[in-house]
Order: sequence, then C-alpha cells, then structure tokens
Amino acid sequence: MKRMKQFLAVALTACGLTLTAQAQTFDWGITAGMNYSKVKVNGHKEAGYSYSSDNRCGFFFGPKGYLNTVIGLGFDGAIEFSHRRLNIGNESKSYNTLEIPINVRYNFGLGKTLGFYIATGPQFGFAFKNMHWDSFGTGDNFSTNNLYTTWNVGAGLRLLRHLEIGLGYNFALARTGRTWMGNAAGSSTDKELKYRTNTTQLQLTYLF
Repeated sequence: MKRMKQFLAVALTACGLTLTAQAQTFDWGITAGMNYSKVKVNGHKEAGYSYSSDNRCGFFFGPKGYLNTVIGLGFDGAIEFSHRRLNIGNESKSYNTLEIPINVRYNFGLGKTLGFYIATGPQFGFAFKNMHWDSFGTGDNFSTNNLYTTWNVGAGLRLLRHLEIGLGYNFALARTGRTWMGNAAGSSTDKELKYRTNTTQLQLTYLF
C-alpha cells in the first residue's frame, strides 16, 4: 500500500508541474464502486449490422490520490482492479482489467463541510487476458485488446473532507475487440464486426 501511495504521488505531481506556482496538497484514500457496462456491436457498412447489449453490473476498487491547489484546479488518479460482466446475445462473460484513470478536476464548495467537483481525463486499461466469445452468429470468436485507452467524464460531492461520492461515464476511444464473421447479414463474403464497451460508474471514496 505504501508503494502504491508513492506511485500515485509521483504520477500526480508530474501531471501538476504546470501548477508549481500555486500551493499544493496531496490527499489519498481508497475508492470502490459499481460498473454498469454496455456493449455496442457494429458491422461492416455494407452489412448494415449493429446492435447494443443490455447493461450488466460489475465492480472496481483500489487506491486513489488527489493533487489539489488553492485555486481549485487539480488532478486525481487511481490504480483499480475492475470487474465487468459483458454480454452479447445470450452469452455472458466476466472481463477483469487493471485500470489507471488520470483526471483533471475542478473543486468548489461551501467550506470544509460540503464540496463539489467536476472531472475529466483519460483512462488506461490493461486486460489480464484476452477474452473470447464461444460463438457469435456463424463467425469466429471475438477477442479483446489487451491494452486500450478510454475517456472519463464525471462529477460528485465531498462530505466532511473524508467522504466522496461520484457518478461518471467511461467511453471507449477505439474498439474493445473485433472478429470476422462469415456470411454476416446474408452476405457471401466475410465481414469485420467490432465492439466497444462503455461503462457508467458509481463510486465511493474514503480519504485518510
């Protein structure tokens, strides 16, 4: 845990080099929450194939750090184990990743009792293993990318300086995985199908 705290402090300090003229404070804590993930599948333009799955529930947790300045502008970052449950058609599978979100945030509030924030920034994901779908239509298996980048937008509130509650949306900047499906949409030739995974997150963070 000590090494994780040091890693977050170094990473966020590097992000805040442009704010060195301002007074800074560093806080850290533990964050956890729920993932509500949705898969959207898109086919080749000629095939005209597209659909979205239902939302599925998962969770995440890990250490989180904050670099704050007196003008309210700062950064936050975390190292999270993330578990998602994804489904395509009648098939449902677990997808476990290591996520590193780094957000620019602006804090404003009513003294030490109640505060609000808005945040946005990239999130870097590392899959523990490729995930394959056993079957999808008549084509080959889907496989996910091991490394990918997504983007976060979110807002929330801080209570009594130690408790933070937030709601965020994480959307894919590129495909999460792809496959080639034979005879897609009645065609006699193979078509490339690809899918993106977008996630709504509800999070709770306790600051030490």
